[in-house]
Amino acid sequence: MRRSLLKIALVTALAAASIPASVLAQEAQTTGDEWDAWDDFEEVEEVSPFTWAGFGEIALGQRLQDDPALAADKTLRDLRVQLQADYTLEASTLAFRGDLYYDGVLDSVKVQIREAAWQGNLAFLGEWGSKFDAKIGQQVLTWGTGDYVFLNDMFPKDYQSFFAGRDDEYLKAPSLSAKLSGYFDWANVDIVVTPQFEPDNGINGEYFSFFNPQFGMNVAPEFDVLDKNEPDNAEWALRVYKTVGQTEFAFYGYRGYNKTPMAADEQGLPRYSRLNVWGASAVKPFGPGLAKAEYAYHDAIEDSDGTNPLVPNSQHRFLVGYEQELIANLTGSVQWYAEQMVDHDAMMANSYWPQYEQEESRHVVTTQLMYRALRQTLTLNWFNFYSPTDDDGYMKFRATYSPVDDWQVNGGFNLFYGDEPHTFYSQFQDASNVYASFRYFY
Repeated sequence: MRRSLLKIALVTALAAASIPASVLAQEAQTTGDEWDAWDDFEEVEEVSPFTWAGFGEIALGQRLQDDPALAADKTLRDLRVQLQADYTLEASTLAFRGDLYYDGVLDSVKVQIREAAWQGNLAFLGEWGSKFDAKIGQQVLTWGTGDYVFLNDMFPKDYQSFFAGRDDEYLKAPSLSAKLSGYFDWANVDIVVTPQFEPDNGINGEYFSFFNPQFGMNVAPEFDVLDKNEPDNAEWALRVYKTVGQTEFAFYGYRGYNKTPMAADEQGLPRYSRLNVWGASAVKPFGPGLAKAEYAYHDAIEDSDGTNPLVPNSQHRFLVGYEQELIANLTGSVQWYAEQMVDHDAMMANSYWPQYEQEESRHVVTTQLMYRALRQTLTLNWFNFYSPTDDDGYMKFRATYSPVDDWQVNGGFNLFYGDEPHTFYSQFQDASNVYASFRYFY
């Protein structure tokens, strides 16, 4: 047995001796490369499912003229920190966006949770569930085709932030909602349920005064809607959309309440009235640009014949728009928007202040020019609203400069103009302001 093992060892040694050195070197190199590759594999760091970012910002705004109803000349004094955090699960995501800021206009510290939601596909429910995505929690929602003009978008807005010069992201206010999106061959469907009504953050005398027909002048006592006049019922919103050829069609529905307290109770105190909205839109390429059209019917459920002066009348709303690149880096757009009052004669016959009521047809034309320069680091955005029926308007300009990813500077103005003190834009003439901000990203 030992002699057999010895023979095998000798044969193996002789075979190895007969192999050229180059082959042995090659095998050694291969073995070394395999070990090196294994070492590299061990050095690869595992990607974390958690990511976070944010920014710090300081923003200042000043009124261009005195407002007799407000003693303060400051319109914006923000010291803000935002935290953004995302956690990726196996088939879904947890997202958080929160702001902590000091509001120097109101001399108060505020917290706003803009997003705290779970989002994912419902494939765990079976084959049919894979056709649906869901997003549940605090979130910012939007749809429709208008630029700064909203027909079917009944999600909450923050007009105080918009008029003060905060970033456009703050025009859209968050709501605690559940959104279900379904994707089918015949169409895509979005259903949004907000369990408790979420109103706009409108002009209520905190930052800017507003016209009060009872006194025939602007007033600025900060007011809150009483709990009994603020609904605690749910809101429902629906969108069905599909692209046919090059045209995207959408149909909308909403069941809820007016987002601003335009109605009043028997004591004359502001309240939110019931409202249903139905509409449609279309967007398609046209020539060198993009054309869009949208319609909405705002149905005042509590005043079907327009005779109740304490409830705003129903309205038809129309929008037609077009945008295109005019020259390199310069984009232009124009929109025509109209509101057609239903039962206008009945409203005028029953109004407490008919001299201040809106025209039966109100028209607004918007124009926009956006220019990008210095290798896209500088953006100039000019936007103008003009109402030929009210002979008033609102011009806003914003310049954004961000030469590096770490910081950004913004500046601009909001200018309101008009002749009649009670029309929509003209009532805010004393709110005209200039602003500037610096934002540092981390």
